[in-house]
Amino acid sequence: MSTFKDLLKEYCPNGVEHKKLGEVFNLRNGYTPSTKNEAFWKNGNLPWFTMKDLRANGRILSDSIAHITCESVRGSLFPKDSIILATTATIGEHALITTDFLCNQRFTAFSAKPQYATRLLPMYAFYCFFSVDEWCKKHIAASTFPSISTDMLRDVEIPLPPLEVQEKIADVLDAFAELESELESELENRNKQYGFYRKNLLKNGAPEVPLKDLVAITKGKQLNRELCSKVQTEETPFPVVNGGMKPSGFWNEYNFDKGKITIAEGGASGFVNWQSSPFWAGSGCFVISECNLKKLNEKYLYYFLKEKQYLLQSQGQGAAITHLHASCVLSLEIPLPPLETQKEIADVLDRFTSLTSSMKAGIPAEISLRRKQMDWYRDAMFKAIYGEEEK
Repeated sequence: MSTFKDLLKEYCPNGVEHKKLGEVFNLRNGYTPSTKNEAFWKNGNLPWFTMKDLRANGRILSDSIAHITCESVRGSLFPKDSIILATTATIGEHALITTDFLCNQRFTAFSAKPQYATRLLPMYAFYCFFSVDEWCKKHIAASTFPSISTDMLRDVEIPLPPLEVQEKIADVLDAFAELESELESELENRNKQYGFYRKNLLKNGAPEVPLKDLVAITKGKQLNRELCSKVQTEETPFPVVNGGMKPSGFWNEYNFDKGKITIAEGGASGFVNWQSSPFWAGSGCFVISECNLKKLNEKYLYYFLKEKQYLLQSQGQGAAITHLHASCVLSLEIPLPPLETQKEIADVLDRFTSLTSSMKAGIPAEISLRRKQMDWYRDAMFKAIYGEEEK
């Protein structure tokens, strides 16, 4: 940071210039072409971005999931190197778009005005907008449909240092982003490798036995969600497991000990999880409450059910909220090699799970650490630019 501060002293001896967003950018709201007009969508090749793109492909985007036709365009496309910022619904998320495009009405597009196009690096603007994200989250208009006032946004100020300073900030943060991307690629490869091993280790040619002959399933007990704590505390240490992929709350009692398999009955029906601590099983989940340990290793069973998770999820019934019947689980047939072989398979898959999933060790922990470092450096550099002013 001392080198960066020296750079500021060299290029900004009198402090960094600040500009309002409305002065630097042209702001335009996105829109959705009529879905009833086939000519607007069929064989479209123009990128049209939605929040799905950010969720699926990150914050620097060169193409979209959905495309539209020239006939659907009102006026002109938004120019490449624009920033899109969510100003309704999921407020305070942004992306840099590196191609000419359109986006839906959730976003406001920020395109540099001609007089600032040569004074603003796109990647610097991208990193600068993390501060704008935070401003938006603090200024959401109170209404039934959350939104941010475009007029207020125009008055938000950002620092506009010389290009040499912008380039330094972008280079430092790009290096962190590149490392994170490499780690995520490694994690994806490990997940593929893990899936390959899990599938093939469980397809071991052993005789198959119906689960109904080996296990018993118990449905959890209803617990009023309003009574549960939203956070884990010393008074409420036990997670409440229901139909979601994460605990629905925390409680001061547990009805099952650690080392149990749960399967979501409602909500994310079919989701399989291993409970590594005592927990309260709510009415939205099934628990493998009994297992014939003379024939079946529970961790081996867990990995078998995890491999069948997609199948179980496809068997949920219902329209708005799906529900899974216990019979869908009990009717599965599991390959049953000797217990020693089951344990060996479970141990191998445990090691892959630790590498790919554990936040205490392995690649995800490294990604989390690098992300925190990147956030720290980004905040530190922008605080230096702001001269310790409140953003």
